[in-house]
Amino acid sequence: MNKVGAYIHIPFCEKKCYYCDFAAFPNLESWIEPYVENLIKEIRLYRERMDVLIDSIYIGGGTPSYIDPIFIEKIVGEIYKFKTDLKEFTIEANPKSLDMRKLQTYKALGINRISLGVQSFDDTVLKNIGRNHTSQIAIKDIEMIKNAGFDNLSFDLMLNLPGQDFASVKRDLEMVKELKPKHISWYSLILDKGSRFYALEKQGKLDLMDSDLEVDIFSYLIDQLDNLGLHRYEVSNFAQKGFESFHNKKYWNQEGYLGFGIGAAGYLSNLRYNNTRNLAVYDKMLKSNKIPIINKDFVDKVENEKEYIIFKLRETEGINLEAFRDKYGIDFLEKYKDQINKFKDDGFFEIDKVIKFTKKGMSLSNEFFVEII
Repeated sequence: MNKVGAYIHIPFCEKKCYYCDFAAFPNLESWIEPYVENLIKEIRLYRERMDVLIDSIYIGGGTPSYIDPIFIEKIVGEIYKFKTDLKEFTIEANPKSLDMRKLQTYKALGINRISLGVQSFDDTVLKNIGRNHTSQIAIKDIEMIKNAGFDNLSFDLMLNLPGQDFASVKRDLEMVKELKPKHISWYSLILDKGSRFYALEKQGKLDLMDSDLEVDIFSYLIDQLDNLGLHRYEVSNFAQKGFESFHNKKYWNQEGYLGFGIGAAGYLSNLRYNNTRNLAVYDKMLKSNKIPIINKDFVDKVENEKEYIIFKLRETEGINLEAFRDKYGIDFLEKYKDQINKFKDDGFFEIDKVIKFTKKGMSLSNEFFVEII
């Protein structure tokens, strides 16, 4: 039986952050209940049409912890009508949106991993990016999560934020050292079109780090996190051994996953699809018993190969050359020798039975990927 992951999107939140371009809507309480009813209907439509085993669930947003846990209970109850053998069950949460009742409900539902959107422990930086929590609220919620019995806790932190400097990042690192999460996702700010920050940058009103300083700071973070036992296993992801994200690895390993909810994406048998990002369209399609997909793309062998290279090189384990030959029937080092040679002398790669980026190569990986694409 085909094993797949399940991504479930909850698009509601208290406040939209200035860097956010996700399908997320602040203060739309009147939409929550009808949205959940539609989401349950969408899950049911899939279950009626396919026989799969779900081995990971990821509830993302928006802020899933913003809504009443009774809605999470209803959604998960519908997912559990699929065959399941869960290796990991994650829910995203933001500080200030949690309480013990919610956490106890999550625990009872089988959720075993919390991904907390901390972003920074610097209150000035948090205010600059539009977050509605303080560092003290985040620390308090982290202790509450641990007291509720969640051992597998991940933080999201960000780099290159307005008002952030090396000293601020070092303070974030000290908090990581003190709070001891099992997993860290430490992302650099991306200016997505449609976000408030994107507009400010176009107007020349966004004060960000010098790019060389950002690279130096991130290089420092990699070494320091490694010393804390948080080992880099993907460009922006660090974990204690055994706590790497099982669900996210599905994306990077081109494994199948279903996407439920507004703006969600799925991937099955080389077919990638996306749901509508429009709440009204989502509502209308499901009221007509239609799965709310608005875009489908078949990933052919050429595109599959390119994606495989990019995904695997983003992981620190790199590409196993024998596995690549078995998968595509070609010698990677031979086919891509011109591209490799262009960067090899600059210390981009380590090559043995695998090819993988060095730390320098990882930080400049997009330069190589452009050559592959």
